[in-house]
Amino acid sequence: MKKIDLARTALVVIDLQKGIVGTGELQPCSASAVLEKNNQLAAALKNTAGLVTLVNVDPTTMQFLNPERSGGYANLPAAFSEFVMPIATDSNAKNVIKVTKHNPGAFFGTDLDLQLRRRDIDTIILTGVATANGVYATALDAYQHGYKVIVVEDACADRDIELHQIFFEKLFTKLGQVATTKEVLEMI
Repeated sequence: MKKIDLARTALVVIDLQKGIVGTGELQPCSASAVLEKNNQLAAALKNTAGLVTLVNVDPTTMQFLNPERSGGYANLPAAFSEFVMPIATDSNAKNVIKVTKHNPGAFFGTDLDLQLRRRDIDTIILTGVATANGVYATALDAYQHGYKVIVVEDACADRDIELHQIFFEKLFTKLGQVATTKEVLEMI
């Protein structure tokens, strides 16, 4: 595998937060397995020239963008949007940013593109939950914004195994590169 330029690379982690990871069974990897792989990647990038970008969703703000989609979000637990990765609260991690999204993709309606371009990022290592929703929407937007996209298959999961497989077998390969955590760690 070709080495990546860390100074131009961001790990973008989608929706590893209490209200999403803690609800429903994920496939083909469990929530704990996905979290473990993401923690490995974040640890490898901690305090390097690379950027660790943690993205969560606050569905209570979706009503401002589309009132019809906001139903059912009024009774969410207070901790719904809290990140579950330890690096989110690690005060020693100097290269971590957080982005709150209001839609499936992490680019629309956020400053993610601005944050990445300010740092001259051209490559995104993409992980998270759910494969067929937030991960795919972000991958597509990243591709359309001109970023090189590496989607880490064993650091992603979905509640629907068939959708997960279709996205990795047929869609992500059109947007960029599919890799495993081990392969990405070797590129770093």
